[in-house]
Amino acid sequence: MGKAIPKGSVVYVRYRDNEQCGILPDATERETIGWLAQEIGPYINIQHDRTIESIQYPSGSGSGILVPKNSIKEIHVMKRESE
Repeated sequence: MGKAIPKGSVVYVRYRDNEQCGILPDATERETIGWLAQEIGPYINIQHDRTIESIQYPSGSGSGILVPKNSIKEIHVMKRESE
């Protein structure tokens, strides 16, 4: 990841499926769209589904994936239609 992307940004990520790298000579490319939740060492966490923070659900929850940074082929911030 060359430039810093703010946490919470909606991003498009195209990446190599590292689980298949040892099995197949050409790893499958995958793509995902979600919120950049956090960077954890060599990984980024992309959330696909999350609780909207409110008084009733202050801690929230979400689901998503960890993508190794070294497998990312493309990542960019998605623009809103109003922008």
